[in-house]
This record gives sequence, C-alpha cells and structure tokens, in this order.
Amino acid sequence: MKQIFALLITLSVITLHAQNAKLVGKVTDEQGEGLISANVIVNASKGLGAVTDYDGNYELSLPAGTYSVLYKYVGKDEKRIKVTLAEGETKTLNVKLAESERLMDVVVVTGSKYEKKMSEETVSIDVLKSDLLKNNNLNSLDAGMNRVPGVTVVDGQANIRGGAGWSYGAGSRVAILYDDMPIMSADAADAKWSAIPVENIEQVEIIKGAASALYGSSALNGIINARTAVPGNEPYTRIQMSAGLYEGPRANSSMAKTWDSKTHAFGNLNFADRRKLGQVDLVTGVAYDGNKGYLDSSDASWIRANAKIRWRVKQVQGLTMGVNVTAYHSWGKTFFIWAGIDSLAYKPLPNSVSVYRTFRATVDPFVDYYDKHENHFLLRGRIFTSPNYNNTGQGSIPTKYYGEFQYSRPFFQKKENFNLNFMAGLVGTHDKVSSPEGASGSLFGNKVGYSAAVYAQVDMKIIKTLNITLGTRWEYFQIEKDNSLKDLPYPVFRVGANYQAAEATYIRASFGQGFRYPTIAEKYIRTSVGAIGIYPNPKVKPEKGYSAELGLKQGFKFGKWSGFVDVAGFYNGYTNMMEFTFGQFGNTMYDIVGGAANPNYRPNKPLDPLFGVGFSSQNIGNIRILGTEILGAVNGQVGNDVTMNFIFGYTFIDPKVAKADWEKNDLELYNVFGDKVRVAGKDTSQVANTNSYAATSSSATNVLKYRNKHTFRFDYTVRYKVIEWNFNMQYNSYVENIDYAFASELFVGFEKGFNASPFSGLSEYRKRQENKAIKGDMILNTTFSWNITPKLKVGFLIKNLLNWEYTYRMGYYGEPRNYTAQFSYQF
Repeated sequence: MKQIFALLITLSVITLHAQNAKLVGKVTDEQGEGLISANVIVNASKGLGAVTDYDGNYELSLPAGTYSVLYKYVGKDEKRIKVTLAEGETKTLNVKLAESERLMDVVVVTGSKYEKKMSEETVSIDVLKSDLLKNNNLNSLDAGMNRVPGVTVVDGQANIRGGAGWSYGAGSRVAILYDDMPIMSADAADAKWSAIPVENIEQVEIIKGAASALYGSSALNGIINARTAVPGNEPYTRIQMSAGLYEGPRANSSMAKTWDSKTHAFGNLNFADRRKLGQVDLVTGVAYDGNKGYLDSSDASWIRANAKIRWRVKQVQGLTMGVNVTAYHSWGKTFFIWAGIDSLAYKPLPNSVSVYRTFRATVDPFVDYYDKHENHFLLRGRIFTSPNYNNTGQGSIPTKYYGEFQYSRPFFQKKENFNLNFMAGLVGTHDKVSSPEGASGSLFGNKVGYSAAVYAQVDMKIIKTLNITLGTRWEYFQIEKDNSLKDLPYPVFRVGANYQAAEATYIRASFGQGFRYPTIAEKYIRTSVGAIGIYPNPKVKPEKGYSAELGLKQGFKFGKWSGFVDVAGFYNGYTNMMEFTFGQFGNTMYDIVGGAANPNYRPNKPLDPLFGVGFSSQNIGNIRILGTEILGAVNGQVGNDVTMNFIFGYTFIDPKVAKADWEKNDLELYNVFGDKVRVAGKDTSQVANTNSYAATSSSATNVLKYRNKHTFRFDYTVRYKVIEWNFNMQYNSYVENIDYAFASELFVGFEKGFNASPFSGLSEYRKRQENKAIKGDMILNTTFSWNITPKLKVGFLIKNLLNWEYTYRMGYYGEPRNYTAQFSYQF
C-alpha cells in the first residue's frame, strides 16, 4: 500500500512539472544595461510574477497557456507583451524598456535614497541635467545652482527658499552631497563646489525643505546632491575647451574709470571618459580653469581630477565594490569688500587682499550587495581633506571621516495594489581640524568633533495611486567637550503623502523636522577682515526647525508637446536660528584692566582690534518663512526639424523674525568668554535695555537679513537641425535688510584710516538701488551652438547680456558682460 501511495505522489509531481513551462529572459534599458529589480507581472492578485536580479535576468514558472506579461521599471515606459507557452516549453523573452518621455517621470534617488519617479515624491524636488551645465560652460556647480528656481548661491553658500542668508562662509542649512555623501568641510561645513567633477555628473537633484530625517545636520533647509554618471555599454569620451574675455562696465557707467587696459581673460579645459572593461566600470575626468578676473586682485586658477572604479564581482552575483577618488588644487587672490563705488568699485579695500592656496581630496571606498531575496546592503565611506593656506599666516587643515551602513528591501513587489520599501542605516563622522605647520596663527586652533546617527524610512504605495513616506533619525554630536544630549535629545521625523488624482495629476503634502549643530568655525573661529574682527561663540546653540508643504503637479500632453506645472505653498519655522551678528564680542578694555576688583578681569589677554568690535555667530531667536513657488517645464516639436524646451520658476518668500525677538525680548548674545553681552545698534537707547534683532538691522520691518523675497528663473532652448540657441534669465529682488553696522556712521568712521570709502559706498549703492525702476538684479545669458558633425560642436556664449551692474553680495560686484567661445568633441 505504501508503495502504491508513493507511486501516485511521484506521478502527480511528474505530471505537474510536465504541465509547467518556463519564461526566462533579461530586461534592459535602451543601451542594453540590465535593470535590477524590474517587475515582470503576469497576475498580481495570484502572486504570479518575478523581479529581475542584479543583471536584469528573470525566470517564471507558469502552467501552459496564453498570458499578457507586464514589464515595469521606474522612469521607463511600461511594456505589455502577449506570450503563449506550451507544456514543458522554456521560452526566452528579452525586453528593452525605453526612457519615459514625460518630464515629470525623471528618476531621482535623493528623496528616498532609492530610485523613484519625481512625480511620485512627497517633497518638492528639482533636477538639473548635465547637458545644461556642459552647454553653458558652467564648470563649477554653484553657477548651475543659480539657474534653479528658488535657489541662490552667495559666496558659496546655498540658500533654498530663503532658509539661509549670508553667513561669511561658515555653516550651511543646505547639505551639499556628492554621490549621496556630504562634501562639506570639517571646520566650517561649507561646500567645496569646484571640487565636484561637473564633467562626469549625470544629474543634480535638489530637495526643497527639511531633510534632516534622512541626511542629518545641515539638511535643515534642503539637499543638493550631484550624482556621478555610470558607463553604458558603449564607451563615452568627451573633451571640451573654452576661452573668453570680460568686456568691462558700460562706457556711460560711473564704474568705467575703474576698468584698466589689461586683458581680463579666462579659459577652461575638461576631459571625461566612461567605459566598461569586462567586469570593471571605469569613470575618469580632468579639468582646468584659469581666470584673470574682472576685479583687481581676483585672479584664480584651479585643477581637478577624478576617477571611479566599480568592480562587478562575477563569482558573487549582486556584489560590487570599488572606490571613487577626487583631487583638487586652487590658487589665487581674493578680498572681502570693495574700496568703494564708482571709480573704486572694482578695487579691494586696501590691505584686505588674501593670497590663497587650497587643496581638496576625497577617497570613497564602497561595497554594494544585492542578494537573491532582494535584500540590499551598502557599506561606504569618505575621507575628505580640505587644507587652506593664505598669506595672513592663518589657515586650517580640516579632515572629515564619514562612514555609513545602509540596508534596504522592497516588499510585495509582485502586487499591483500595495508595495513597500524599507530602508535603515547607521552613520558616523569624525572631524579633525589642525593648524598648518609653521603658521603664525590659526582660524580655529586644533579641534575635534564626532557624530553618530541611526535612521529609518518606510515608503508605501497603496491602491496604485497613494504614496506614503514615514522617516525618522536620531543623531548625537560632540565638539571638544560640548555635546548635543541637552539640546537635541529626541529624534526628528518626516511624513509625506502623494496622491495621484488623475493620470497626470499628483497632489502632495509633507512635514519634516530638521536641525543643525554649530560648526567648529561658528564656535571657535578667530580672525579679522581688515580691522573688523570675526569672533568665536562657545555658547552658540543648535538650531531646530521644520518645513511643511502642500503641492500640486499637473502634467499635460497635446500633440507633439508635453510638460508639467507645479504649484507649492510652504511654511518653514526655525528656533534659535544662528546668524553672524555685529557687536562687541572680543576682548575689551574691561577684560584686561582693573585687577581683582574687576569681575571680568582676564590677565594676559591682549586687547582685540577696535576694542573687540566685530561679528560672531549668535542665536537670533524664532523665525518663520512663508512662501509659494510656481514652476514648470514644456518641450515639444514644430514640424520635423524644430524642437523647443521651456523651463520657468517663480518663488516668493516672506521671511520674518518673530515680533518679540525683533523689538522686545532679550536675545542671549555671548562674547568669546561665554559672558552675556549687549549690542550697540542704530538706537543706542536699546543698549541698556535689550538685545533685539531690530537693533542690528538696516530695515525698519522685521524681515530677515540678506534675503530676496522674489526670484524668477526662465530658460528657453530651441534647436533647428544642427543649430541650437539658449536664452536664460535670472532675477533676484532687492535685499531689503542687511547688518546695520555696514551702513552705519560707526563703520564710515573707520574709512579715514583706509583712504577708501567701502561703507559709505555701500550706503550710497543701496540708495541708488532703491531709486531704480527695477530694484533687483536681472541677469540675461545666451548661447549659440552648432553641431558641425554629430561629434563636433562649437558654441558662442554671452553672459550678462545687458551688462547689468549688480552685486553678488554686499560690497562685491558681479561679473560684467563677457564672451566665451566653446569647442567640444565626443569620440
């Protein structure tokens, strides 16, 4: 009996296998690259489906019959194929998925740390493609950022939707990433834009709003992430050269006399190569930039190189490892503020020129593994060193060590009505800052800092049309003996939802918390600009905040035209916002005289210049920024030979200091010793009573300093066969509020010793701006290019077409009209 029963089971199994067929194949992109985790769906309700492996391969066991098989991948057009399978048949079906032509289907990674359509993200994300950077000769990424709606970069500091002003190069509320890891110095946490190899960037992703739940401190205001391109099946080699001249101010300008007869030229050369060598992916690049400068004592040069090696281990499916390295060296001259306006506009304040040399280097090892169960393990790190040397005898050698372990896994990928992606990670950093050997002074001294964080996020897709994001992060900081346990004891959270109301209509809402711990520079910097001191604040506190947003993205298509419009309203709130503030923060006479009878007596402390008057990073109170943003993109075709592309964006912000902190409450301001001090503002009666934001502001209203309430960006490209023309406009409204000290009688009094008029000139410049019909600055740029052959392209660029006289920031003029000839060849 047992033998008969066993025989029946055996026959049943044989029969079952005889009825089944196999569908196997590979899912690739248009270049033949295998697509990992692409969905192959037959019947989602019954769980009939598969997910491709690391190389894009799939295998399905199905009963004989006819099926409609759906192939899906993020950012690609779906493809449905009818397949008939016979009993016992093994059929091979390789499928190539084309890139989606919808602008809103651009794939991004930064928002959730895995690939996702931009239209389905729960936060506002913009994408800057590499072609825009290359075609417009933008060799440093910060120049490209100024073309993004709602984004400005001033003196290297990024500002998204008014979240930051101008902080003298220390601290940032926007985290700058290169390949998903921070490229911000260990001392000041300032971005090193020119060190990012633009020649090998695929795209730049910009998150607008608090992103600390995923990326930690410095992501209080958003993220800018430059991502390296990867080799395709065909090698890519490109060389680009350019040379140009500055024209100088308009002939009828009061600044014309300041322009000398020298040739103010600039040039650039860059090379990029990307290719597959068996199991190795290799990306390399080199770039050089030399600029004689349009300002006196502003010549600058730099050179950089980069390489990324990725080894796909054949013996272990799903395993890759490698290293990414960059090296950068710059040298030149710079200065802080002009000597004045009109004939002094292009000249530096006497004795304020700094001759500098800088070095930047990164080494990024990584190990990346996908197993057969769709578990993804990523271990990566970065060593980032950025020494600075100058002729003042001061400098710093900061080094940041960064390490991260990340785990992620998708669930229910075979289901059409519910998908889930889980991701968690651990992050640790070690910051070390030391003084240059043999230097007579140091900006920060020898300091160390640490941080450790844990984060997690869940992304869910429900009923095909609803995306929900939940994330959290807890982080610990320590600089020297100070730590964050008192001020940042709890984790921060983010939550967001995106609902697809119609085929091309997406409604999103999000709320995210953020924080920023003070940098080593903000706590310990001690330097000067001329006679004006920049002082440390040992008691500066972390700032906290949140952002909330409600947005609508509407796509459209009619005939050969398609695009989208995005409308968003946002509210950002900050507590204990850090800002450099003017006051008497250094060593004063009262600290060095009086002996034991003086409770503030500190022997052996020399008197600081101007009795300790200068700037220091201070907590200025509670801030709120309310605003709206409208942006869109359209591309289309006229006839068979003409294509057009439009991109536009308008951002309005209303950045305000809380009324109480503006005029009533005592702000806690501290000097270099950690003692409370009071500031001397425009109303001396306030000195004895209160520290208020109003006392140090040039504005009569409680608007934040150094913000543009209105910004507008427009970019238009038209291509006819092999000829292309691009037009770009950037408008920033007038900055209503600056530090009162810069336009005060106190600073004007310092001018006698300089034989210059930097501060009275600043005051006069602002008066002229206020009397203009267009108070802000409007910069127009244009580019003409011609593809002589499919590989050879030449171009001619004019920047600042109107030769508009404007300032990048207070006391520093922007570049006049200039011309560039460009040559590129793709092998």
